[in-house]
Amino acid sequence: MEIKEIMHLLEEMKVGVFATVDSDGNPHARHAHIIAANEDGIFFMTGPDTHFYGQLMRDKRIALTAMSEEAYLIQVVRIEGVARPVENAYLKKIFEGDPYYEHIYQDADSNSMQVFQIYDGRGFYHSLTQGHKYVFPVGEGQSGSARSI
Repeated sequence: MEIKEIMHLLEEMKVGVFATVDSDGNPHARHAHIIAANEDGIFFMTGPDTHFYGQLMRDKRIALTAMSEEAYLIQVVRIEGVARPVENAYLKKIFEGDPYYEHIYQDADSNSMQVFQIYDGRGFYHSLTQGHKYVFPVGEGQSGSARSI
Protein backbone atom coordinates (compact mmCIF):
# COMPACT_ATOMS: atom_id res chain seq x y z
CA MET A 1 0.00 0.00 0.00
CA GLU A 2 1.29 3.46 -0.89
CA ILE A 3 1.64 6.16 1.77
CA LYS A 4 -0.33 8.46 -0.53
CA GLU A 5 -3.29 6.03 -0.38
CA ILE A 6 -3.21 5.95 3.41
CA MET A 7 -3.06 9.75 3.61
CA HIS A 8 -6.00 10.01 1.23
CA LEU A 9 -7.96 7.55 3.40
CA LEU A 10 -7.11 9.55 6.54
CA GLU A 11 -8.26 12.75 4.86
CA GLU A 12 -11.54 11.07 3.85
CA MET A 13 -12.10 9.97 7.47
CA LYS A 14 -12.43 13.74 8.18
CA VAL A 15 -12.44 13.49 11.99
CA GLY A 16 -9.91 11.90 14.28
CA VAL A 17 -9.25 11.58 17.97
CA PHE A 18 -6.16 13.64 18.84
CA ALA A 19 -4.31 13.02 22.10
CA THR A 20 -1.88 15.32 23.89
CA VAL A 21 -0.53 15.64 27.43
CA ASP A 22 -1.04 18.48 29.88
CA SER A 23 1.66 20.12 32.00
CA ASP A 24 1.25 17.38 34.65
CA GLY A 25 1.72 14.61 32.09
CA ASN A 26 -1.96 13.64 32.07
CA PRO A 27 -3.35 12.48 28.72
CA HIS A 28 -6.17 14.37 27.01
CA ALA A 29 -8.04 13.28 23.88
CA ARG A 30 -10.54 15.10 21.72
CA HIS A 31 -12.14 14.87 18.31
CA ALA A 32 -10.92 17.32 15.70
CA HIS A 33 -11.31 17.84 11.98
CA ILE A 34 -8.50 16.53 9.76
CA ILE A 35 -7.98 19.37 7.30
CA ALA A 36 -5.51 17.61 5.04
CA ALA A 37 -3.21 14.59 5.01
CA ASN A 38 -0.44 14.35 2.44
CA GLU A 39 3.28 13.76 1.98
CA ASP A 40 3.98 16.84 4.13
CA GLY A 41 2.06 15.50 7.12
CA ILE A 42 -1.35 15.82 8.72
CA PHE A 43 -2.98 19.21 9.17
CA PHE A 44 -5.62 20.13 11.76
CA MET A 45 -6.69 23.25 13.63
CA THR A 46 -7.74 24.51 17.01
CA GLY A 47 -8.40 27.85 18.65
CA PRO A 48 -5.65 29.59 20.62
CA ASP A 49 -7.93 29.77 23.66
CA THR A 50 -8.30 25.96 23.97
CA HIS A 51 -6.52 23.48 26.23
CA PHE A 52 -5.59 21.59 23.04
CA TYR A 53 -3.66 24.62 21.76
CA GLY A 54 -1.91 25.20 25.09
CA GLN A 55 -0.89 21.55 25.39
CA LEU A 56 0.57 21.53 21.87
CA MET A 57 2.51 24.71 22.50
CA ARG A 58 4.03 23.23 25.70
CA ASP A 59 4.68 19.72 24.38
CA LYS A 60 4.62 19.02 20.64
CA ARG A 61 4.07 15.26 21.03
CA ILE A 62 0.73 14.10 19.63
CA ALA A 63 -1.17 10.93 18.77
CA LEU A 64 -4.04 10.62 16.33
CA THR A 65 -6.39 7.76 15.54
CA ALA A 66 -9.24 7.59 13.04
CA MET A 67 -11.49 4.81 11.78
CA SER A 68 -13.76 4.20 8.83
CA GLU A 69 -16.35 1.51 8.30
CA GLU A 70 -17.86 0.83 4.90
CA ALA A 71 -19.90 -2.35 4.46
CA TYR A 72 -17.59 -5.14 5.71
CA LEU A 73 -14.40 -3.06 5.51
CA ILE A 74 -13.16 -1.52 8.79
CA GLN A 75 -9.93 0.47 8.56
CA VAL A 76 -7.94 2.19 11.30
CA VAL A 77 -5.09 4.69 10.94
CA ARG A 78 -2.93 5.67 13.93
CA ILE A 79 -0.24 8.34 13.96
CA GLU A 80 2.28 9.16 16.68
CA GLY A 81 4.59 12.10 16.21
CA VAL A 82 5.20 15.77 16.78
CA ALA A 83 3.21 18.81 15.66
CA ARG A 84 4.01 22.45 15.07
CA PRO A 85 1.94 25.53 14.28
CA VAL A 86 1.95 26.67 10.66
CA GLU A 87 0.88 29.96 9.12
CA ASN A 88 -2.88 30.42 8.89
CA ALA A 89 -2.51 31.37 5.24
CA TYR A 90 -2.11 27.63 4.67
CA LEU A 91 -5.56 27.05 6.20
CA LYS A 92 -7.13 29.62 3.89
CA LYS A 93 -5.44 28.02 0.87
CA ILE A 94 -6.67 24.51 1.78
CA PHE A 95 -10.23 25.65 2.47
CA GLU A 96 -10.64 28.00 -0.48
CA GLY A 97 -14.28 27.70 -1.55
CA ASP A 98 -15.09 25.08 1.12
CA PRO A 99 -18.33 25.67 3.09
CA TYR A 100 -16.72 24.22 6.26
CA TYR A 101 -14.17 27.03 6.17
CA GLU A 102 -16.94 29.61 5.77
CA HIS A 103 -18.70 28.16 8.83
CA ILE A 104 -15.55 28.28 10.99
CA TYR A 105 -14.37 31.67 9.69
CA GLN A 106 -17.30 34.09 9.85
CA ASP A 107 -14.82 36.89 9.15
CA ALA A 108 -12.49 36.33 6.19
CA ASP A 109 -9.62 38.03 8.06
CA SER A 110 -10.14 36.05 11.25
CA ASN A 111 -7.19 34.55 13.08
CA SER A 112 -9.38 32.75 15.61
CA MET A 113 -7.99 29.36 14.60
CA GLN A 114 -4.45 28.01 14.39
CA VAL A 115 -3.37 25.35 11.91
CA PHE A 116 -0.99 22.66 13.17
CA GLN A 117 1.01 20.15 11.15
CA ILE A 118 2.09 16.71 12.30
CA TYR A 119 5.40 17.00 10.49
CA ASP A 120 7.36 14.05 11.82
CA GLY A 121 6.22 10.70 13.09
CA ARG A 122 5.26 7.14 12.46
CA GLY A 123 1.96 5.78 11.19
CA PHE A 124 0.17 2.46 11.45
CA TYR A 125 -2.61 1.21 9.15
CA HIS A 126 -4.76 -1.80 10.03
CA SER A 127 -7.65 -3.30 8.10
CA LEU A 128 -9.53 -4.94 10.95
CA THR A 129 -11.61 -7.09 8.62
CA GLN A 130 -8.90 -8.09 6.14
CA GLY A 131 -5.97 -8.30 8.54
CA HIS A 132 -3.64 -6.06 6.50
CA LYS A 133 -1.15 -4.12 8.65
CA TYR A 134 1.34 -1.50 7.51
CA VAL A 135 3.75 0.94 9.14
CA PHE A 136 4.93 4.09 7.42
CA PRO A 137 6.81 7.32 8.07
CA VAL A 138 4.86 10.56 8.41
CA GLY A 139 6.17 13.95 7.55
CA GLU A 140 7.74 16.34 5.18
CA GLY A 141 8.34 14.78 1.81
CA GLN A 142 7.45 11.20 2.78
CA SER A 143 6.20 9.13 -0.12
CA GLY A 144 6.58 5.61 -1.40
CA SER A 145 5.26 2.39 0.05
CA ALA A 146 4.24 1.51 3.54
CA ARG A 147 5.96 -1.55 5.00
CA SER A 148 3.75 -4.58 5.64
CA ILE A 149 4.00 -6.10 9.12
